[in-house]
Amino acid sequence: MSITMITRRSLLFYSRFIHQLNVSTTARRRDVFNIQDETDFKSKVVNSKKPVIVDFHATWCGPCKLLMPRLEIVIAGTNDAVDLAKVDIDDLSEIAMEYGVEAVPTVMSFKDGKPVERFIGLQDDDQISKFVKAIQ
Repeated sequence: MSITMITRRSLLFYSRFIHQLNVSTTARRRDVFNIQDETDFKSKVVNSKKPVIVDFHATWCGPCKLLMPRLEIVIAGTNDAVDLAKVDIDDLSEIAMEYGVEAVPTVMSFKDGKPVERFIGLQDDDQISKFVKAIQ
């Protein structure tokens, strides 16, 4: 099976999934945001009243680029119960080191300001859904 076929199948799957969730793909989402600095991380993740999924990624990372839309779709399905914070490890290496990130993508769940669980690498959609549901 060619990469083109896989990509087309993935796009078709995700477009159907988004339609079923009744999620707008053009609206600016408040529950998905980029972390700008350590103060921003503390404010939006550590001090958050809601559970937060943190995606430690890099712009050069291929699996990170594949994982991000999957995470966004699952987070959209939580109806604003969970936030998604994106941390670029090249820009914010101190935060990545503080939380023991050694490979990307690394995804961590935070509840009450503390890390709860993590996974490393590209995961199946079912695994991502279970991971997010576990923190709700």
